[in-house]
Amino acid sequence: MPKVISYTPPWLSRPAPGASIFASSGSKSPEPTPGTKEVVYSGPTRIQAKLGNELFTVVDNQIRWSSLTRLKDEWQHNSRSNDKQQSEDRTVQYRVLNVPVFEKIRQLIPSPNGAFLAIVADRTVFIAVLPDPSHLSGTDSSPIRVKSYQLGPTTHVIPESPVVSALWHPLGVHTNLGGCFVTITADAAVRVWELDRNNHWSFDRPTLAVDLRKLVDGTSSDQDFAPSGFGKNKGFSADFIDMEVASACFGGSGNEREDAWAPMTLWVAMRPGDLYALCPLLPSKWRAPSTTIPSLTAAIVPKLASLEEDPAEYEDDLTACRQQYDWLAEIDNQDPLHTEFDSETGSGSDVLTRPANPSAIPRLQGPFRFDTGDEIDDLDLCDILVIGAKVDLDALMMGEEVRALEESGDDRLSATVICLSTGSGRIHVCLELDGVEGQWLPKAKKNVFSTPVSEPSDLLLVESLDTIRGERDSSNNWPTFTKDAYSRYSFFVTNTNNVTYISLTSWVQRLEAELQSEDTAGSSFRLQILCEGTASLRERILEVDGNAAGAKDLTGHLPAALVYYDYDLGYLLLTSHSSSPHAAILDAPEVLPSIADLHIFDPEEQVPGSPILPPRRPPYQVPAIFYAEPPLEFFIDKHVPHRQRQALKEQVRLSPATLDLVAAAHRILSAHTNALERAASDLFRRCERLQGEMRDQLKQLADVADRVKGVSSEIGEDGKRMEGSRNGEALDQRLQAAKDKQAQLVQRYEALRNKVLKSGGRPLSDKEKSWVTEVETLSESVDQPEGDGDLTQRLSAVKEIAGDLLSEAKTLAVKSPIAAEPGSPASPGGAQPRVSVSARLQKQKVADAMLMVERESAIIDNITSRLERLNTAL
Repeated sequence: MPKVISYTPPWLSRPAPGASIFASSGSKSPEPTPGTKEVVYSGPTRIQAKLGNELFTVVDNQIRWSSLTRLKDEWQHNSRSNDKQQSEDRTVQYRVLNVPVFEKIRQLIPSPNGAFLAIVADRTVFIAVLPDPSHLSGTDSSPIRVKSYQLGPTTHVIPESPVVSALWHPLGVHTNLGGCFVTITADAAVRVWELDRNNHWSFDRPTLAVDLRKLVDGTSSDQDFAPSGFGKNKGFSADFIDMEVASACFGGSGNEREDAWAPMTLWVAMRPGDLYALCPLLPSKWRAPSTTIPSLTAAIVPKLASLEEDPAEYEDDLTACRQQYDWLAEIDNQDPLHTEFDSETGSGSDVLTRPANPSAIPRLQGPFRFDTGDEIDDLDLCDILVIGAKVDLDALMMGEEVRALEESGDDRLSATVICLSTGSGRIHVCLELDGVEGQWLPKAKKNVFSTPVSEPSDLLLVESLDTIRGERDSSNNWPTFTKDAYSRYSFFVTNTNNVTYISLTSWVQRLEAELQSEDTAGSSFRLQILCEGTASLRERILEVDGNAAGAKDLTGHLPAALVYYDYDLGYLLLTSHSSSPHAAILDAPEVLPSIADLHIFDPEEQVPGSPILPPRRPPYQVPAIFYAEPPLEFFIDKHVPHRQRQALKEQVRLSPATLDLVAAAHRILSAHTNALERAASDLFRRCERLQGEMRDQLKQLADVADRVKGVSSEIGEDGKRMEGSRNGEALDQRLQAAKDKQAQLVQRYEALRNKVLKSGGRPLSDKEKSWVTEVETLSESVDQPEGDGDLTQRLSAVKEIAGDLLSEAKTLAVKSPIAAEPGSPASPGGAQPRVSVSARLQKQKVADAMLMVERESAIIDNITSRLERLNTAL
């Protein structure tokens, strides 16, 4: 878990010029008409975007573009320079990008290669061509009019459904001339746009459009699943409510270490709580990472061979697997159009054509559901984050490339992690263990009636976390996810007034060890302990006090936070509110913290005498109202009609026009003074709290000084300490006592550690289990009374045989005193009246019998001693 080193850096705080990026020029903007009523927006707020070290933000519905690294370097240079004013005048803090967007901008999404910027308004979408970063290094601060294209002039328009999610396809071919863009509207319409600046028609019509409400009831791939056109009557269906889209995202980022199906799977979250998946959703030209085709081949071909052994039992699975095989065979039979190389990873990706067989539109898989344990059916989902599973390296052992993947050291889970946010600020963390693979609808058959098949799947709910307090619950809260730049299993959640950090790394590694374990003995118990314990780590990083803002948009939602992880900027978390930046500089975690380090500080749980921990809160941000321009500066231009301005130079007369003028001035001035009073009162309360904390710190310092004096003094005969007596023997005795106690604790710890190591370990193998069974059987035989046990009977039988052999050997030795010649053979079958045995042979037989008896006795003694030790250990 990252620790907060400091909050908003000085180069982004006032009076540094970098703070002007977020400052609003509201005095020059026209005031809304009193008769108009503004519609409350309910949706994601992603008006900040990053591209490397660059920042894009929306202020007063204008897109501002700046470089954070340049701002920091210039601030450091100006702080060391003498002529600060002249240096600040020469520098350019940001540039304004002029785009003809007349609606309220809601989202900014840069393309992966940094060539385009997608601008999503309430119902319209624009694609802007980003200028070269060299425009930020000059002295010209005038706005830049960028080249822009309206996406879907007849599709994404005001009468149509609003756009809730806009994504750049992770497997699209992105160049300086085009890219692949996917839009998802609230009425469950998914459109794939393959943009090309040389072909303006590509901005007017999507190459692939799917209506999920039609696709969920589809029975064959020959049906028309295109969304209804502009102005057409769509009718009514129950799916209009159940399939209202909240958010969507792809299951992967196109990385070669991910599962092959993940980056081509589009996950769609509905407001009531259902999830659906489209796999594979590809453009006509797509980029295949180096491990995609080999991993698909290693997964589909063996599966098809195993299903064909028993086709009657797995008929549906066999049909789906044959569709995957035909789809993969068409990919294998085509030659790559060209190869793209990634400069960061150095790996190459082949650009291929989307297969036409079985179909370009996949089957809609789902709904995926999970049980929260609540009686409320409508979860009110807001955002979704999917972390794809890792590639199966065991089925993909193909050489050095795979060995490089194994040596990367990236701890990835072989299951898909799905995180969902609700309007109440609760985060649900789920697991999809079966995996989502490519599926298509079958071809239409003549004279055959078929019904749509819906196969609901269950998700495993790992944990539900709350990110906001109940008393601060807001009706317009829309939690959004931001991926962490340090770990793929960590993310930030931005609520109305706070940013919370959540990490899943603590249980992902343990879960992966259980999933990959070959021995399943005790795995259910360990998984139950893992789910019942504290799984995820959670910490609130930023919290904005809305009462202290002193601005007009107190109810405004925090934009989705940005995470920078760079050598120049460090580990920076950035967002803004009320024309002020809110940031935190974090310390990248090296190791996972222990459970003791995760204890949340509670002042009520402190014992008396314990040190007072300093309060953790962001530094004071000067409200924008303190440096806002006078509200009456442009009063005459905005509120006084031109025909009445001449009357202002004359003597004041009591008339209805004068009353309206004074009322309008009072309305504006009272709002401004009210904001000033609130900001001033908040500053006064902060100063009083600072004085109280200073008194507490001084009191604690005095207590520490008294304790230091007490440690260095002796205790007299009356039991009181003698001040001023600095005897070293007392300190040495206390130090020695502490060392002895520490040594005892270390010994106890080592003893407990050795005991735990001896008692625990890896699971028993089959041979060890059989040996334990045999030892238990022998133990039962030894514990039985004499004559009843199997081992006792065997011992008595051996002793009787040994006694008979000894007596027989003695009898034979007495009857044959004369030894035979060494070379004479014995005739076993001859009818001789007297058998003569040599003395040498007799001694050998007796020695063999005695050796056998001694061996049996040693074995029995060894088993008996081991059983005694085993019983003692138990």
